[in-house]
Amino acid sequence: MIEPVDNLEITVVVDNVTDSLSSTPKLVETEFAGAWRRGMKWLGGKCLCCAAHGLSCLITVRTGGASHSLLFDTGPDEWVFERNVVRLGLDLGQVGAMMLSHGHWDHAGAMPRALQLITLTNGGKPVPTYMHPDMFSSRAIIPPDGRLMPMEDIPSEQVLAGNGAQLVITRDEQSVLSGSFYISGEIARVTPFERGLPGQHRLNEDGKWELDELLMDERFVAVHIANKGLFVFTACSHAGLINVLTHASSRFLGIPIYGVLGGFHLAGPTETIIPDTIEALDKFNLEVIAAAHCTGWRAIGALATRFGNRVVPSAAGK
Repeated sequence: MIEPVDNLEITVVVDNVTDSLSSTPKLVETEFAGAWRRGMKWLGGKCLCCAAHGLSCLITVRTGGASHSLLFDTGPDEWVFERNVVRLGLDLGQVGAMMLSHGHWDHAGAMPRALQLITLTNGGKPVPTYMHPDMFSSRAIIPPDGRLMPMEDIPSEQVLAGNGAQLVITRDEQSVLSGSFYISGEIARVTPFERGLPGQHRLNEDGKWELDELLMDERFVAVHIANKGLFVFTACSHAGLINVLTHASSRFLGIPIYGVLGGFHLAGPTETIIPDTIEALDKFNLEVIAAAHCTGWRAIGALATRFGNRVVPSAAGK
């Protein structure tokens, strides 16, 4: 179901923060360093990315002389996505597939524009776009005070198809782009402390709001780096970071998990599970913990205290 690759390169197109001043390990290039490498003449705001509440990563793998690229989410806003693509000098014509991790606006808002940019540079070829059937439901948060806080819907099937998506809508796991990428099926919920997104509801077919805290449409992506192990991409970890890593580990027995990048959703109401998460994370012995998007500063601090330099905070442009 997954073929080992020689090299994995991740470009963070959209994230909640920018940060080119903090020190990074050798495996991470800062946004400033990347801009100088690409020929920036002087440092200024017109050269740099914008941050936004959301996540998007361009993931490229190489084996021998072959390469494959997958766009993992697009962030919340087409203006931010396109600006950052231009600032980073990305060739979206090389994107062979796109995947939406779950049905939330902050990961899907720029999907139509992303498809346009890909098809404008790939000769108009449709883009295989992998999605779960439950992603398209309207969603809202209803906190304990009963106030309805609706979310923006993600782009519809018709809008996506009209902008160049070749939709692959399924609950099942997938192996894509010559087996270089694994897209999970629904993530098993096995931990006692990871309970999803508190207060989330979905609009059912009868027009009524029903509790939907587990977000079973969330899925992860994995890549097998030869001689290292699995690298897992989890956009928001509504399923729970430990559930995600446990699922990946059980799916690929005998292959260690080398690293993880994504939002770990340990901010707000889920800050209470930071200690349990860190304790359970220790058993995976990860080499890279790239904390992004909705992880939250309290969790990043706690992770860095426990795991030291293995923690690499993510940022737009890295």
